[in-house]
Amino acid sequence: MRNSTLGSCLALVALLAGGCALGTGNDKKRATELAERLYPGQLRLIGARTLFPETNGSEVTFAVRDDPDAVVRLRIDGKKALCDRKPCEGALTEAVARGRKQAAEFRLMRSAFERCGYQIIGLGPTVGEPWVTADLTNDNVTAVLAELGRCAVQWSAALTANGSPPQSDGSYGLPAGTRSLRVKLVRSDVARGRPSGDPKAPALARLTAGKLQAALSKRTYFAAGFTMRDGRDEPVTSGISISRPFEERQAFGRRVRTAVGEQLRATHPQATVTSYNGVWRLEQGRVDRFTGYVLFCDTPGHDRNCLGNDAVRVTVDEQGVPVSELQFVPNVREGNGPLRLPPN
Repeated sequence: MRNSTLGSCLALVALLAGGCALGTGNDKKRATELAERLYPGQLRLIGARTLFPETNGSEVTFAVRDDPDAVVRLRIDGKKALCDRKPCEGALTEAVARGRKQAAEFRLMRSAFERCGYQIIGLGPTVGEPWVTADLTNDNVTAVLAELGRCAVQWSAALTANGSPPQSDGSYGLPAGTRSLRVKLVRSDVARGRPSGDPKAPALARLTAGKLQAALSKRTYFAAGFTMRDGRDEPVTSGISISRPFEERQAFGRRVRTAVGEQLRATHPQATVTSYNGVWRLEQGRVDRFTGYVLFCDTPGHDRNCLGNDAVRVTVDEQGVPVSELQFVPNVREGNGPLRLPPN
């Protein structure tokens, strides 16, 4: 049994190391042959990656020769002659149409943002998640949000004029007939240090590259959300949030718990702080004040696994030090049941 387990572990290590079972050669060959048959001379192979943890198949990417921005991504399993579990001819046709459509929508966004002074330096999983550069301060955050809101409205109007009306069906909390945009903002020093990528690659391949995404998100950044409805000049702004790297986030949480715990025990000597919870929101018009909840238990001899039955709402500075009075919110959880915090 032990030898069997050891053998399984060694096999997994081989897969993780990129063993032959995860090679992309056969998939690339079949995808290229398919591309030449359906789109002769129109697609150029630019890369492939295995679909780990799946044991078979690859994602093969192509550039479109007459569109410098478009990228075509085809998931293919050469052994089964299937693409995303469908016949490959139809899957490639859909992938090409999708790639061209995304490129056209990206150009509308790029144009809208450039007109209001922002260069798009990266894109998230969808075209509606651009990265831009902005050194936010208390003095400029309101103005920057207003500028980005205007960018969002111009982009939305351009999409509609181009025949792409808002698609929201009312799910995910968005009103039906609206369009959402989430803009991520990084400091200029982070933007300057980002990898440039292959200049010959399509724009949508460069801007969505994994190395670029990792470089932009490895430091603290901000994100602003906008919701647009056609015919309105102003978007609904969901506000701005902050995203910290894991270690920074953990350190911030420890400082918050320590500082709040010291204040809390002045009036609740038996209090045991358990965690800080919820989305810590930035105060309007500031980038150095965060409001959220800290959970605690206040019953002597309480079960050591207490998750926090009471809470305090507090505003802290960038270091996690409270700059407001603690506002008590009792009975936010029964036992170890679900958490019921009021809106922040």
